[in-house]
Amino acid sequence: MNRKDFFRKGLAKAFSVMEEGVNEISETWKTATEEKGSEDPDTKKEESPSSEDSIAIPLPKPEGKKFKGFRNLQFPPGADQTGKRFFSKCTGCGDCIYACPYSVLFPVPDDVTGKHFPRMDVNLNACMLCEGYPCISSCQTGALKHYKKNESPKFGKAVGNFQHCINSRTGEKTCEACAITCPIPKVVNFKGNKPTFSKDCVGCGQCVSSCPTFPKAILVK
Repeated sequence: MNRKDFFRKGLAKAFSVMEEGVNEISETWKTATEEKGSEDPDTKKEESPSSEDSIAIPLPKPEGKKFKGFRNLQFPPGADQTGKRFFSKCTGCGDCIYACPYSVLFPVPDDVTGKHFPRMDVNLNACMLCEGYPCISSCQTGALKHYKKNESPKFGKAVGNFQHCINSRTGEKTCEACAITCPIPKVVNFKGNKPTFSKDCVGCGQCVSSCPTFPKAILVK
């Protein structure tokens, strides 16, 4: 056999193998296509997601109760604890607001009377318990009255949230800011490294302002 015949027969055999492979692939593809086309349409319908199974888009929730005003507000120094006298005599003039040297008081609108009553939030801005209480002295209507001898204001009581306290994180008595800034003697006491607040607390909020953590480890309620 010469070289020319050898190459001719080799190429013929190679093409024969390729043709068999192509035919086999074609048959496989044809069979798969027929099987797919012969699927039960009812079965396909069941497998397709229905409107009930589709993802539901949440509708906006109806509005709840309307906003009823500010929360956790305190009356100014010199107001009665119930606020009955305060609301009946306060004209909303704002003199006490301007008299406060620390800008603790701010006007809060009242929809019923149309007045703007002075209020404060000691968790945001502490009352400094000024000597002589200039806010009380500025009031000319009797809505705010000076305290009697040995009488103290009562805005609330400090409550600790020890998990946010620096001492809780360090395990030691690292911080004493609340005790140092408290204007009332022996109100802040420590049990180990945990600060506690006695019933003599007036709720001025100075301990809250001095607390270096965020969220605050102290809250006046």
